[in-house]
Amino acid sequence: MKWYNWILLPISLVYWIITSIRNILFEIGIFKEKKFNIPIIGVGNITVGGTGKTPHSQYISELLQKKFKIAILSKGYGRKTKEFKYVNIDSNFDEVGDEPLQMKKNLPKEIVAVDHKRVNGVNKIMKEHPKVNCIILDDAFQHRTIKIGFNILLCDYNNPIYKDYMMPVGLLRESKKGIRRADCVVISKCPENLTLEEINSIKKKLKFTKEVFFSKVVYDKIVSLHGNKTIKKTSIKKVLLVTGIANSSPIIEYLERLKIQIKHLKYKDHFHYHKKDINKIIDIYKREINEIIILTTEKDAQKMKVFEELSKFPVYYLKVSIDFIRNKDKFEEKIMKYVKAHS
Repeated sequence: MKWYNWILLPISLVYWIITSIRNILFEIGIFKEKKFNIPIIGVGNITVGGTGKTPHSQYISELLQKKFKIAILSKGYGRKTKEFKYVNIDSNFDEVGDEPLQMKKNLPKEIVAVDHKRVNGVNKIMKEHPKVNCIILDDAFQHRTIKIGFNILLCDYNNPIYKDYMMPVGLLRESKKGIRRADCVVISKCPENLTLEEINSIKKKLKFTKEVFFSKVVYDKIVSLHGNKTIKKTSIKKVLLVTGIANSSPIIEYLERLKIQIKHLKYKDHFHYHKKDINKIIDIYKREINEIIILTTEKDAQKMKVFEELSKFPVYYLKVSIDFIRNKDKFEEKIMKYVKAHS
């Protein structure tokens, strides 16, 4: 712990007390959890920042949609509205949030909705879409007003919870003991060469008695912001990388492995771009015009598409997905088994 964090330690202690009392009140039944007669899968974390909730939710959705009618419900973090809304492909990110919009575009046939009040959201989906037989709650580990049937906790390999501290000293939203509520843990953003020895070491340090799985980020196509045109990674020499996500390091490391030169323009997570920001991106591009493209994330792309100024420039986004390292079949089997048993 760095010296200045000792100043913040009393605030972390207060935060720990508040969140612990809240969890205890749910455990003893004073605060009520609403139980629904439908399989509900929760995907979330106990840390602030990106652990890969959206691509994992999408992975589970793609798995289940083969046999079940699913719906995805999110809070829609960063949007300017709070009420229930269905997400359409042409929705405005200000109204539904960038990640739900990204999910809808990748899963156009599935129901995607947002609501700050998750109980209301589930009720509305069940009433208006009675054929839905599974709901996936995105970013819902701390949302305890719903009794989640199968709780998936994501932990970032690069920021293990057993080394972290409560906010604001660290990134933990609640005590590490919250891991007990999970039905399985997924260690996300693992390196490709993760060894069995390291896997066993992480499991031991987690002190989690149920299943632990390990996933990695898969960098897919580089797609044009306007249309579906793709570009070969081998043809890229230099990028102006524009990111508004929690952690850009994995993308930077990936581009560096491809020996691509990077000029990075970094914004905060869920950043809302304005015209002045777009003009700044264009100005930097013009100064660096030799063999360069503008590259952003799929999440940022949802917000940048609305700016017509960018249509004149080579702007692309990097599509990502996830895959599992070892025991992929076992993870999928657990999901399918839970939904089948409760449908």
